[in-house]
Amino acid sequence: MSTILRPWTWFVERCMAPIDLRPLALLRIFVPLCIFFDLLRVAQVGLTKILFTPYAQGGLSQVQDEGLWLHQLVGPERAGPVAYFVTLLCMPLVSLGVAARPAMLIGALAYAQLGHLYPPGDRAIDRVLRMVLIILAFSHSHKVWTWWTWRRGETSDVTGPAWPAGLIRWALCLIYMSAGISKLMQQPRWLAIDGVPVLYRIVTDPLAAHLDPVAWADTRWPFYVGGIGTIVMEVGGFMVLTRWRPWFGLFGAAMHVGIFGSMELGMFSLGMLSLYPLLFDRWMPPPKTQQAR
Repeated sequence: MSTILRPWTWFVERCMAPIDLRPLALLRIFVPLCIFFDLLRVAQVGLTKILFTPYAQGGLSQVQDEGLWLHQLVGPERAGPVAYFVTLLCMPLVSLGVAARPAMLIGALAYAQLGHLYPPGDRAIDRVLRMVLIILAFSHSHKVWTWWTWRRGETSDVTGPAWPAGLIRWALCLIYMSAGISKLMQQPRWLAIDGVPVLYRIVTDPLAAHLDPVAWADTRWPFYVGGIGTIVMEVGGFMVLTRWRPWFGLFGAAMHVGIFGSMELGMFSLGMLSLYPLLFDRWMPPPKTQQAR
């Protein structure tokens, strides 16, 4: 029986092993900030009402997701504004660590209702960040680097169970590997070194990209290298589960910074980068209390 239970015991011990909470705290700070400023951008361009209103009341999308229920409580015309302002209220609270756990759950729920109101705008990155918020709600990330700990002058030498960090890394592994494999299955020429590079077509798309397709038409080698590098990095997503994850993080960060600078994809790049503290955890300096010892 002990032989049978040994793998389970190892798994439980690994999940409950104490870890430095600062990387998770950075996620708790950065993830809601990405959502907050993304929603502010929607308001800045004047799209809040038309995006988050049902079609019958003058909204843009003819289809609302079946998960939408808020309109039954507050009415179809108020569902969007209520979900929008609840999300805007909760995200800064999460970043500050003020009533962080309730704010994470309520904010993720309200944010999901916005996605149900306008399904075309509910992108993969929105769902990833909601998932991370829910995982963080069950972590101890609210015990480090909060408004209250700053006011009290408390140290950051606090530990908590490892499983939330491990679960988010596992999700990142699946996200990157599935993206890389999907790219290869749909378009094997990602690895080609002749013809028109696949990456060139993407980053010169006039609807979303900044690069001039004519100016870059004869300079193809950066796109060959970038395309192959993208596939290698994404298929190598399993690296986030190893001790080599900081090096994977360097390549991933470079890719997302490049995407952010060359394309208009909303908060995709910044949203993914907000999760990277979990990849650089091994390079973080020890807390000040440990340094003093």
